[in-house]
Amino acid sequence: MKLRRSAAALTGAALLLGAGPAAYAQDSDDSGEAGSASADGLYGETDPTYDGVWRQSATVLALHASGRQAPDAALEWLTGQQCDDGSFASFRADASAPCDDDTMADTNATALAVQALATVNGTDDADARAAVEWLREAQNEDGGWPYTPGDVTDANSTAVVIGALAATGEDIDAFTAGDASPYDALRSLQLACGAEGGAPGTYAWQPDADSGELFANEPATVDAGLAAYGAGLLVEPVSGGGAPAAPSCEEDGELPTEDAAEAGAAAVAELVAGEEGAFVPNAFADGAPDFGATTRAVLALAAGGYGEALNEPTLWLEENHTDWEGFQDSPAALAQLALAAHASGADPEDFGGTDLLSGLTALGPAEDGAGTGDEETGGDDAGDASDGSDADSDSDDSSAATLWILGAALLAGIGGGVMLSLNRRRAGTRDADAHAADGTDAPGDGGSSDGGSSDGSSSDGSSSDGSSSDGGNSGSGTSGGSGS
Repeated sequence: MKLRRSAAALTGAALLLGAGPAAYAQDSDDSGEAGSASADGLYGETDPTYDGVWRQSATVLALHASGRQAPDAALEWLTGQQCDDGSFASFRADASAPCDDDTMADTNATALAVQALATVNGTDDADARAAVEWLREAQNEDGGWPYTPGDVTDANSTAVVIGALAATGEDIDAFTAGDASPYDALRSLQLACGAEGGAPGTYAWQPDADSGELFANEPATVDAGLAAYGAGLLVEPVSGGGAPAAPSCEEDGELPTEDAAEAGAAAVAELVAGEEGAFVPNAFADGAPDFGATTRAVLALAAGGYGEALNEPTLWLEENHTDWEGFQDSPAALAQLALAAHASGADPEDFGGTDLLSGLTALGPAEDGAGTGDEETGGDDAGDASDGSDADSDSDDSSAATLWILGAALLAGIGGGVMLSLNRRRAGTRDADAHAADGTDAPGDGGSSDGGSSDGSSSDGSSSDGSSSDGGNSGSGTSGGSGS
C-alpha cells in the first residue's frame, strides 16, 4: 500500500510566521463555500482546511457520549473525506476527486475519524477498518507513529492512533512493527528517574533531533497519559478513585513498565495542581491556560480511574471555559468540553451555565427529519453561542478571527510538531524537518492533536484542540490533534 506524505510543514511555517487568516483560506474550498458548514454536513462555519475531519470526528464522539446521534449528513460528510487507501487528510475541498500523491493524508485525522466511525457504527465498520490498515502501514519500527508517514515518531500522534486501535477493539500490545508495540513507543518517550529534561513520568514529544535527549512537554504528557490507559477521546465516566502516585525513584533509571501509566497520570495531575490554577499552562502564552490540553488532562485522569484528581480541573473548566476565546463558534472546543464533562460525570447541557450540546447542534447540519441547524440554535442556553441576531453580518468577522485561532491551535493539538519543537527547554532550534504542522485542537489551544491539541489533536500539543484540533487537532490536535 502506497503511503502519501503531506506538506504539513508548510502550513506550520505559514502560521508561525504570522500570516493573516486570508492566507490560509485560499485552498480551503474550490467552490468558494468553505464556510457553509451546515449546508453540506460539516460542523462549524470557519475555514476547515486544517481541522475539518478533526472537528467533525470530535463532534460525532461528543454527541454519541451524550446519547445523541449525529445527523446522517454529518456522517456522510466524514466518510466522504476518506481516500480509497483508507486514509484521511485534515480536509479535502473536493472530496469527489480521487486522492493522489499530493493529498495531505495524516495519522491524526485518520485516527480520530476511526474513533468516531467505530464508536458510532461498531468495531467492524468497513471505513474504520480500512483506515486502521492504512495506519498499520504507517507505523514506524519503534511501534509508534509520526504525524506524516515516514517521519519520526511523536507522542501525540502515537496517542491518537492508540485511541483508534482501542475504538476498533484491536489488541494494542499485539499491534506491532517488528517487536515494538505502540505502548513501547510511548514508554521510549517517557522521562525516567534522574532525567535532566523534566520530572519522571512526563513525556517528550520527540527525542531532541541533535542529542536524542528527552525534554518534557506538557501537551505530550497529557495526550500520552491518556493513551497509556488504552483510551481515546471518548472516556466513560469515572466513579470514585483517588489520585495517582508519583514514582518513588529510589534509583535512577527507567520506570518499571508496570508503573509507567500511573507515573504519567501523576505527571498529568501535577500539571493541573499548580499554584496558578487547575489547568495545563500554555507555554506560548506566558503560562496562560491551555484549555484544550486541560480538557484532555481530565480525560487522562478519568481513563486511569482517578476521580479525585480530576475534580479540580473539571470545576476549573466549568467556571472558566467562557474565557476560551471563540469556543462558542468552534465545534472542536465545544466537543472537547463536552467529552471532558462526560468523563467527569458533569452535565454537558449545563456546564458552568453553558449548554454545550445545543451549541454543537447549532453549528451543524439539520437533525434527521428536523429543520436546519441554524433554526435550532442554542441561543442563550448555548452560552451565547448564538443569540439569533445579526448572524449574517457577523459571520465574516467571526470566521476570520476564529480561523486564526483554529489554525494556531491545530498546530498545538495532538501531534503538532511545529509548536512542540519550539517548546524545548533548551537553547537553540530544531531542524526544519521536525516542524510538522499537526493538528488537533480547538481555539486558544490545540488539537492533532491537536491536535492535535489535530488536535488538535490532535493539533503538537501545546494547546488539540482544534485552536489543533481539534481535529483538531489532532487537532492535538490535537489534537490535537492538534485541533482544537
